[in-house]
Amino acid sequence: MYLTTSPGPADAPAPARRTPLRLSRPVVRTFSGGRPFLPDPVEPSLAQMQADLVRPYPVEFRPELLERGERNTFLEMTQELLADLPPLQEPLDLVLVAHTVPDADPRRSPSCHLADVLPGDPLAFNLSDQGTAAGFTALRLVSEYAAADAFRRALVVLLDQRTFLYDTTGARDVPRQDCAVALLFGPEGRAGEPVTRQLAGVAPDEVRPTLEALLNEPDGGGRPVTLITGQGLDAERFGPAVGVRPAPPGRPCTGPWSALADVLPECEGAGPRRLVVAEYDSTLRYLCVSTLDVGEGT
Repeated sequence: MYLTTSPGPADAPAPARRTPLRLSRPVVRTFSGGRPFLPDPVEPSLAQMQADLVRPYPVEFRPELLERGERNTFLEMTQELLADLPPLQEPLDLVLVAHTVPDADPRRSPSCHLADVLPGDPLAFNLSDQGTAAGFTALRLVSEYAAADAFRRALVVLLDQRTFLYDTTGARDVPRQDCAVALLFGPEGRAGEPVTRQLAGVAPDEVRPTLEALLNEPDGGGRPVTLITGQGLDAERFGPAVGVRPAPPGRPCTGPWSALADVLPECEGAGPRRLVVAEYDSTLRYLCVSTLDVGEGT
């Protein structure tokens, strides 16, 4: 169980320097099809729950979609994703599940399931209502919890789900594919701990100069830079000065991290390199940037 305590005395010794949480292995899995909603032994509760969930919003629950719809729930995707991870022997301190849209069947929590089946007794919770900034918020929280409590191992699970029981016509950042990504952090890994910055109130015409300034910061040590752009950024605008890899479309939460999983193996043995994962949410006006250094000297 995760416990907090009152602050210690002002003259207490400083806590021991924590070990950086390196990214050890990203795992990506996509899904097609899915289980039908019906028959379901507790279907009335699902229908009532979905109707209640959408009532505060300007959308209408469509119960007929229960008759013909299919879903890969967050829990089911998470369970299959775990099978692709290496056996986890060391206890985890933190488990964080992030998504941009709600689960089509929210009756079972993936974070509670992970807390039960993973080693240790991790602090586990879900993160939502962050738009396309969700994955970046998750990484920032991992670093902040690690700094506060000297966490040594953390797992971030990112989820996109394409099934909705209401009309999404005209909605922005709607997933078009079911996808799950796991980011495992610990003392050993392929890349250094991400340094994540989330800038609020960035107007569309400020995005490019702001991101270019971050890309040209002097702490890069002359490393070549690969920029991974989410769907809210125009990859073509950044020109040939840096290598640019656009995220796969239709994955507002998992897309940039799916691209990161593809890029990391290409960096092995290629010397020091800086990877910059960036996304812009034009609705929230958040510009999010995570920087990871790869290779010798990171």
